[in-house]
Amino acid sequence: MSDFLRIENISKKYGDFFANEDISITIDEKSIHAIVGENGAGKSTLMNILSGIVHPTSGSIYLRGKKIILNNANDATKHKIGMVQQEFMLFDELSVIDNIIMGHEDVNKFTFLDKKKSRNKIIEICKKYNFNFPLDTRIEQLPIAIQQQVEIVKVLYKDVDIIILDEPTSVLTPQGIEGLFKAMRFLVDNGKTIIFITHKLKEVLEVSDKISILKDGKHVNTILTSETNERNLAELMVGREVFLDIERKENKESDIILNCENLTIKNDKKQIAIDNINFNIKKGEILGVVGIAGNGQVELVESLFGLRKISEGFLTYKDIDFEDVNPKKCRLSKIGYVPQDRIEIGASIFSNIIENTMMGKHLTSFFKKGIINNKETEDFANDVVKTYSVKINSLNNKAGELSGGNLQKLIVGREFLQDADLLIVEDPTRGIDIGSMEFIWSEIVNQVENKNKSVLLVSYDLNEAMSLSDRIIVLYKGKIVKEFLRKDFNENEIGFYMLGGGEYNEASY
Repeated sequence: MSDFLRIENISKKYGDFFANEDISITIDEKSIHAIVGENGAGKSTLMNILSGIVHPTSGSIYLRGKKIILNNANDATKHKIGMVQQEFMLFDELSVIDNIIMGHEDVNKFTFLDKKKSRNKIIEICKKYNFNFPLDTRIEQLPIAIQQQVEIVKVLYKDVDIIILDEPTSVLTPQGIEGLFKAMRFLVDNGKTIIFITHKLKEVLEVSDKISILKDGKHVNTILTSETNERNLAELMVGREVFLDIERKENKESDIILNCENLTIKNDKKQIAIDNINFNIKKGEILGVVGIAGNGQVELVESLFGLRKISEGFLTYKDIDFEDVNPKKCRLSKIGYVPQDRIEIGASIFSNIIENTMMGKHLTSFFKKGIINNKETEDFANDVVKTYSVKINSLNNKAGELSGGNLQKLIVGREFLQDADLLIVEDPTRGIDIGSMEFIWSEIVNQVENKNKSVLLVSYDLNEAMSLSDRIIVLYKGKIVKEFLRKDFNENEIGFYMLGGGEYNEASY
């Protein structure tokens, strides 16, 4: 059915700023419609309008030819529109079934909870749409790919016809992505309509039917997927040709800058997250660390930067025992850190741009006789903003006022311009558009190849890790299960070990 869902002349204005400006898009029934664009292009705002979270300044939404009003998320649900957020909205300590039915519980005639009825409904949904997971297991015991299935079933439980998926592949292995795409196609074959938001153009081309491109809050074009390619899409999004083919020089440096021996690290629940691992990083090298989220990556990087205590083992940095690690000591030792969590750890969202860019560098710069040099701090902030193309209105903007992608660029720029010898970088292009991704990838390579810096790259995007790294180690349940040299990188094989596979061969996949 054409004209199934029509977004007509939608605008959303914040003060004098248009997040969306006069956007009109038509989405066909029983199709996968991708929405792509740079950071700040207006994708999230438009989807939040469509899911009832944000109210448009002007414009209308039509479903099956009838105008609908979405004052809140419940209104969206009534019109059978549901959204799976990029950050999972699941309670780790509750069971799968409790997560799915929360807020939409079935009750019997006595108004008591009728969990049996709810269970049967979920079982029917899983059978119809080919999902398979245990209903009584706690969420924290499930792998990420299964948690994502739970999120989709949670939306289907509300009996929606339109499913919005926001960056759904950001934490999945190649095998997990393939499974998700099969599920998406199966949903469409069974009458659902999917709106797919992503930065990954290869995925858009693989799974979608149509693609709408947003730029600077405006709708640029809607095209058939079969009539475009990755290069054309990138040019429409960014306004220029984009190159993501990274050519790496072979690292011939043999000196070790960081050596980790017998590291054991515990998580917040006092359980072992990193289990007696050994690895090193050489000068002028990018060491990639990959694994499905929750296999010890966060605890590892927090320990290396002194945010978490090491339970057992020791570190040697620049041939010196690196004991009693803390963030100040790391900063003074020329270790930089780009954390995955940009809100809680990477930035102070209530502080302005200047205050955020001087973090870390304030230990060695900006002060004279105990008095801050405002010109130096402003100059450095301007350097970060200009070099890394951070979109701001003023240096007095609060960091929390920036889009996620621009905040990420601010943090990356701050760390990369502080002349660290070792950079601990976790998920550097999370939520970043393809143009900014190209720049950050080239900057990581520049730090290593032209400045002889070293990088520990923890990435949940396997393509990113393979594109940048000299070596890759695979973490599974806190252990290093495999190490790969660049010449031996194989996406399916690395993904196989990320899932905890034994000895790999072509038949394993």
